[in-house]
Amino acid sequence: MITQKCQLCGSKNLSLIIDLGYHPLADTFLKELDEEEVFYPLRVLLCQKCGYATLQHVVSAPVRYQKNDYSYTSSNSPVAISHFKELAGQVVQMAEISKKDLVVDIGSNAGTLLKSFREQAHCNIIGVEPAFNIAQLAKKGNIPTINDFFNQTSVDKIIKKHGKAKAIICTNVFNHINDLNEFMKNINKLLAKDGFFVFETPYFLDLVKNVSFDTIYLEHVSYFAVTPFEKFFKKFGFQIHHLERNDYMSDTMRVYLSRKAGNQILVKRYMQKEKSAKIFIPKTYAIFMKKIVGLKLDLLQQIQIAKAKGERIIGIGAATKGNTLLNYCKIDNTLIDFITDSSPLKIGKFTPGSHIPIKSDNDITSDITHAVILPWNIAEFLKKKLKHLKLKFIIPHIEK
Repeated sequence: MITQKCQLCGSKNLSLIIDLGYHPLADTFLKELDEEEVFYPLRVLLCQKCGYATLQHVVSAPVRYQKNDYSYTSSNSPVAISHFKELAGQVVQMAEISKKDLVVDIGSNAGTLLKSFREQAHCNIIGVEPAFNIAQLAKKGNIPTINDFFNQTSVDKIIKKHGKAKAIICTNVFNHINDLNEFMKNINKLLAKDGFFVFETPYFLDLVKNVSFDTIYLEHVSYFAVTPFEKFFKKFGFQIHHLERNDYMSDTMRVYLSRKAGNQILVKRYMQKEKSAKIFIPKTYAIFMKKIVGLKLDLLQQIQIAKAKGERIIGIGAATKGNTLLNYCKIDNTLIDFITDSSPLKIGKFTPGSHIPIKSDNDITSDITHAVILPWNIAEFLKKKLKHLKLKFIIPHIEK
């Protein structure tokens, strides 16, 4: 589907601001190298009326999440487990979650976040997860899960069986939604009058400021900024209750919505920051694109110098964001021997587009000299974890 108008305000005045070329779905890792791959234009448009940023080409949700096995699970990531434990604790406190309350997680994956809610508040929980293989993992872990998209059907099922939710959560899911108007209607229907809708999503201001272009991929339809969304949420009776940034998944914003009076001082502060950073002015992105090209040339130079010396290079962490980097920079299995990851859902597969095999950390041998850390937001964690291997680490990110 080609985006013709802004889904927040309806304007057709859209400007192309970011063009990263053609990419396959970043979350679709290949079981075999001869699997068919479809490449789509990865371009971002900016609404000149309200400032909303979105993909020009939107791939349908069933193709993204149900055509192939989904390869990401939060249950084997120490970073994700720790983050979700903290998030659950904060929501339990701010929303005053008790044993009788219901917490719903949209895009609940293997149920890591819901498990933390159950442990901390002993409350009722239910997940909504469209990927069949991931929903099955959650059910095996005793996490009640509806294997479907978050839509009117799944909402009606939840209300009929459990009643309305005191808290609805989605982490790195809000930016995946194709139809935000329908999505918010269903949030409004499911959420209790005194409830909170809490979501975490990459923050567009930080993405631009930190040149985090690898958080742009076909699964990420929307790019959140306070200015356009503050007005959008009011259409559904919601106010921004709280905002805070964190480094999980890189450049992340945590947003609390409620039907109570919003925190206008905090909201206006963020809107002013966005205005000062000129993220709603198309000219800003000419500079942004130049920085991306510079990073690409620098990274390729580092890799080629090492290869010219006969040294071996691998990648660390088969993160989704890494696939945007690899495909934009045209880095494939002729430059990087393999990528290591801890997820059994990725080990033994190949990266989309670049066709680099994914192996375990145990496959790193003494003749490996360099390692490109693809999930650069957890670079320090990975460097400490692999310190004993004495690798020369390459971090493909522009320093702040």
